Amino acid sequence: MRLLSTTTPAPRLLNTVAPELRENAATERPGLKARLKGSAFFSGNGRAIFVGIFLGAVVLLTIGFFYERRQAAKENEEAARKLMMVTASSLSSSPQTVATPAPIIVQISLDQIHVTAISLGHPRLAVINGQQVAEGDRIAIHTPTNSVTVSLQIVKIADGRIDLSDGLHVITARLEARGLTGAH
Repeated sequence: MRLLSTTTPAPRLLNTVAPELRENAATERPGLKARLKGSAFFSGNGRAIFVGIFLGAVVLLTIGFFYERRQAAKENEEAARKLMMVTASSLSSSPQTVATPAPIIVQISLDQIHVTAISLGHPRLAVINGQQVAEGDRIAIHTPTNSVTVSLQIVKIADGRIDLSDGLHVITARLEARGLTGAH
């Protein structure tokens, strides 16, 4: 058996590489310390990443801006579409008329009411004669024979039908099945 002395240190990798680094730095430029390439923040891929993040933020802000403008335009359009119901509290009489006029009787046929869409969500909505209505809303029906407009209230919107009332009678209009059978 042979004993080895432990007084001499074993060669280490860092000790062997370090003298070469010092020699290279000294031969290139004396007095300057060695610096790693690419350590600056805006060099190489760092610049591309920064530009990508910046452009992504600009795109998201632009999309958000146009979305908000579109929503505001929709709200303004919906506010303009709603009608304000006005009722007269009193009627003034003319000095020429003494008797009350006879009531006008108007017959409404279901051909004058065209239900083209029904949505059973919350709130329940329907499209009648091209106008979007909900339960409780009123719709004006123009009669072709007389120059009279009849106001009907939407009482109930159900699956495939809508109940309308003039205050005395209830009319049930059905959903038109255009385009479902293929014949127009």
